[in-house]
Amino acid sequence: MTAFLCLGKVKVALFEAALLVAVLAAATSTFYALSTPVSAPMGLYTPEQIHISFGDTTNDVVVMWSTGTRSENGSTFSGSVWYGNVSEQLVYAAPSQMWLFTEANPDGVQWVSRATIRNLTPGSTYYYQIMTDTHTQSDIYKFTIPKLLSEAYPMQFVMFGDMGRPGEGSPTVPHLVTEARSGDNTAIIHIGDMAYDLDSDGGKRGDEFMRRIQDAAAIIPYMTCPGNHEIPGNFSHYRNRFTMPTREETPDTGSLWWSMDIGPVHLISYDTEVFFVRKDLVQAQIDFLTADLTKANALEQRRKVPWIVAVGHRPMYCSSINLDDCTRGKSLVRRELEELFYRQGVDIIVQGHEHSYERLWPVFNETVTQENYVNPRAPVHLISGMAGCHDYIGPCLDVTFGPRGSWSAFRSWFPGVFGYGRMKFLNSTHAQWSQVLDPTSVPVDTVTIIQRSHGPFKPT
Repeated sequence: MTAFLCLGKVKVALFEAALLVAVLAAATSTFYALSTPVSAPMGLYTPEQIHISFGDTTNDVVVMWSTGTRSENGSTFSGSVWYGNVSEQLVYAAPSQMWLFTEANPDGVQWVSRATIRNLTPGSTYYYQIMTDTHTQSDIYKFTIPKLLSEAYPMQFVMFGDMGRPGEGSPTVPHLVTEARSGDNTAIIHIGDMAYDLDSDGGKRGDEFMRRIQDAAAIIPYMTCPGNHEIPGNFSHYRNRFTMPTREETPDTGSLWWSMDIGPVHLISYDTEVFFVRKDLVQAQIDFLTADLTKANALEQRRKVPWIVAVGHRPMYCSSINLDDCTRGKSLVRRELEELFYRQGVDIIVQGHEHSYERLWPVFNETVTQENYVNPRAPVHLISGMAGCHDYIGPCLDVTFGPRGSWSAFRSWFPGVFGYGRMKFLNSTHAQWSQVLDPTSVPVDTVTIIQRSHGPFKPT
């Protein structure tokens, strides 16, 4: 069930009446067979909430998990990750470190562990198993390291924001498991707003969310950036539950922004929330983004890694009928970042926050540079925030049925309909984006972006 409507100017009363009908229909209908709630495993030493991410390079993999208590001898060494190229021969070990996570987490699982497996071989598949120092074992999982840059194409990411309901969970999760097991994807990228919220119920909801995504996140890197629902406790749940590349080992900024090369893509993640709640960190993030993008644009580097993709939670533009920052002519996020990303030649910006889908024409400073995607003269913005927010009993109401700017090329929203994005890099000049609906995994929108001249954009 979906709808693509462009109503132009509508009377508020008529719009509200139509919306009420849609909401009532969604509240009384069943759209999906939802996943079964995940209960806590038995045993205080049992590794749970297992997930992986890339380290500073794609040849390093970080494994994280939680346990109900610390080791019997009281040390902060919680065991090892045993791994190898054959499931029956896990002959190498990566030690882990454990820490106590109590900030805004009084009732959740509080002992978190992290191990980094380094210097893995490109294109190889590895099996791994967590063994605690009490000899409690996890299941055996496997992951595949991305190929060498010369063999990297095609390469695909799964990308979305705003996922994670209490109770029965998001209908997108089973599709993520399918995507992870397919072998078609290099990483899952969750662009903020998780669990609704990670800190809710004293941290128990965050535990439930992490258990729910484990079937996908334990076998493919689950890369993240924070959203507004990660703010509580000074982003404590986000900082303790996830480890991202180029992690700054300070309690304030670890993993809030980061970057790395993944094959032909320089992926850069930024934190839109600092512009609203941590203004003391704004300059530090701008300095990081400026230095990182300048390095990515060095002539030989950009030739080698041509695509630059930025991910951040709140959009710079949107046509939602609400009072979000992206609906304002003086958007705070746009004021802080748009010129920087334009000047540094960011090809694609993927965002969430709005519980809808919207694709923009290449745009800068509210001016559309062209109504096609052949050699864009400005970044291409994509909003994919409909992976399953917290409003299932009253659908996600970031409505896009009203008037929209000239920059809006396509949009999709209907109560009770959810989905996610696939970004496939076909070669150094062609990238394909598809927005997929949950019920069938069939794309509702597909576009090919052709860029034969990667680099900083120039005013015309």
